[in-house]
This record gives sequence, structure tokens and C-alpha cells, in this order.
Amino acid sequence: MKQWLSLLVMLALGLALAQGGPPNISPEMRQRFEAYRPVLDLVATIGLMDDLEKQRGLAFTKAQAQKLLPILRDLQNRADLKPADASKMLSTIEDSILTPAQLKWIDQTILQQREEARQRREAGGQNPQAGQGNFQGQPRQGGPGGFFQAITQGKPYNPFKEQPRTADNLKNLIALLSKK
Repeated sequence: MKQWLSLLVMLALGLALAQGGPPNISPEMRQRFEAYRPVLDLVATIGLMDDLEKQRGLAFTKAQAQKLLPILRDLQNRADLKPADASKMLSTIEDSILTPAQLKWIDQTILQQREEARQRREAGGQNPQAGQGNFQGQPRQGGPGGFFQAITQGKPYNPFKEQPRTADNLKNLIALLSKK
């Protein structure tokens, strides 16, 4: 459940970027947020790998685990995850490690989750109070884990270190793949 919540938060951020980012921001800031799309895509992909492992016929092979582990450990240890680095890692994972069937499952799952998030957002639009707080109903404080704050202030940011659920998901995935 924790993984899904974390993934949904990151997907919501991705959707916000897809729709032009947070409202009332300058074109320069919108461009900065858009530049972080590879980071969000990487978070979404890695967030689904634990579930991918459980899908019949899609489990990781030992060879795949050996290729993924150095990338995942690097993510775990970085102080800052730059979009260019995230893009390279995602390309390596998609082009050299995952099978076409695994990629198809991840892509379909991400599209399904985005559609579900869009539907929830639209349903929430009927309520004038919807979207004015976080999951606990408290006012938003710059986005999950300081993502928006880090981007706007140009501070280092690595969701795999600074988002507790994302960090736990990565830690669990590393443990799982280490057993192969």
C-alpha cells in the first residue's frame, strides 16, 4: 500500500507537469518543472518493479537483477538526482535490461494509474474544497518531500532518499533482487 501511495503521489506530480505544472507559475519555472519529468518517470518505473516481479512470467532473471542492482544502489546513495542522469538510467533500464513484455506491463500500468488519477481529480473537481490540502487534509507545504521547493530553489533533490516511501520501496527492491 505504501508503494502505491508513493507512486500515486509521483504520478500526480507527473500529471501536474503534463498539464503545464502547478498553476500561477512563470514560464521559467514551468520549464524547470518540465525538465524533471525524467526523474518522475524513473520513480514511476522503479516503483512498479516490485509488483512486476510478482506478475506471472514477468519476474526478473538473475542476469537482469545483476544489471539492475548497481543502478538501484547508485540511486540509493546519490544526494542529487539530476534529470539528465535519471534519463540515462531510465534508458539503460528500458533499452538494455527489461524485456518487451516487462516494458509493456509497466507502460500499461502507468497509463492505467494516470487515468485513475485523472478520474479522481475530475470527481474531486465537483467538490470546491477538493485539492486544497494533502492526504491528511492539511495545507500543502511545497509538495511531497520538498520536490517543488527543491526545484524552485535549485537545491539538490533525490526522491529515492528524500521521499520515505520511495526510499523504502527502493530498499525493498534491492533486497529482493539481491536474493536472485
